[in-house]
Amino acid sequence: MKPLYHRFNFEGSSSFGLRQVVEPYFYNRWHYHPEFEITWVQKGTGTRLVGDHVEAFESGELILLGANVPHLWRSDEAYFHPDNAELCSSLSIHFAEDFAGKEFTQLPETKPLRDLFQKAQYGLKVTGVTKEQIQQRMLEFTGQDDLYRLLGLMDILRILALSKELTPLASVGYTVPVDGNDTERLAKIYHYTFTHFAQKITLEEIAEEVALNPHSFCRYFKSRVRKTYTQFLSEVRIGQACKVLISGDLPIAQVCYESGYANFSHFNRHFKRITGLTPVEYRRAYQKE
Repeated sequence: MKPLYHRFNFEGSSSFGLRQVVEPYFYNRWHYHPEFEITWVQKGTGTRLVGDHVEAFESGELILLGANVPHLWRSDEAYFHPDNAELCSSLSIHFAEDFAGKEFTQLPETKPLRDLFQKAQYGLKVTGVTKEQIQQRMLEFTGQDDLYRLLGLMDILRILALSKELTPLASVGYTVPVDGNDTERLAKIYHYTFTHFAQKITLEEIAEEVALNPHSFCRYFKSRVRKTYTQFLSEVRIGQACKVLISGDLPIAQVCYESGYANFSHFNRHFKRITGLTPVEYRRAYQKE
């Protein structure tokens, strides 16, 4: 799972790209690119990783990513099963910071836009009315001419720049890894974790994946991700537990074991620390909502 540096080649004379994806599952490798990205997950569930932030995603989410922010969307395991008939779909816009010209973002009137681009370096989750407005405008792009789409993108950025419904994802202390070998090592760690989180993962096993001893691995991971590997693994497992809790009526003890926990009290403690609720409270709150 080697991380990719990806550069988009926009077609013809277009200053930005619009990409529709429909496929059996999302598994876009841990990658980054100099273009900003607005992605609407129209259908699908799984795990999203933005910088040092890990979270479950569901159909309907909208994310704004700044330049060179490493990220990936990985579908739930059920989507990879040969008998799976469900498809995942997404609609994305990619654009350079100076897509409208270098002078444009320096105008006095575009200060809110400069502020938005600054905040986007951590990745932003868009919610509420803002999300609905942008999704509607993205749908209106279909079949329209280039000028219409350009003005539509301008309107989308205006809405985002003035919105209060934006939640940062990566932590303030997160820095974008610029070393290729460094990013590749992190990619291997993420891949192994997402594949084996339901099983017991020892520090010796995960360290061996990236050719480090356990002590060096712990020091390396915390210096790059600003959290311990144990904390990261707990976030992945609790994210999975949240999805199972709201998607069915499995006994909580079974949710615990399917999420990779062998100890029920350990699971409850981690769940409340990460979500602020107990598993029972979380399920009730979601059902009430």
